[in-house]
This record gives sequence, structure tokens and C-alpha cells, in this order.
Amino acid sequence: MRNHNPVERFFALPPSRKRAIEAMCASCMGCTKGHIEEGFKKQVRNCSSQTCALYCFRPYQVIQNIPPQ
Repeated sequence: MRNHNPVERFFALPPSRKRAIEAMCASCMGCTKGHIEEGFKKQVRNCSSQTCALYCFRPYQVIQNIPPQ
């Protein structure tokens, strides 16, 4: 069975930058190692905390095609 809890996945697998960011954002939305908050991916996607150091790197964003300048 696939592990959908980013916090638990961070502790179970070798650490990486991507897993650390996913785990931090998930924990900010209420997930813990033993609990997954319902709808946390949508909450992370719609996060409005622009003062967070990880705001630009948060997962589950819709990538927009930005034309080069």
C-alpha cells in the first residue's frame, strides 16, 4: 500500500529536500506522523502565508506556463 502521509513518508524513507518540504507543509496543515488531515493537499495548494520561507516551494501547486521575458 502506498504511503500518502508526507510526514510519515519523511521519517520512513531516506531524507530529501522534496520530502522535507512536503512534510513541513503537511504538518503546518495539521498532519502528524500518525494522523493525516483530510483535505491537506488543497489547504497547502491554497496556502496564503506568504511570509513562510517555503511558500514558493510548497507542493501540490498548479504549474502555470509563464512566458519568458
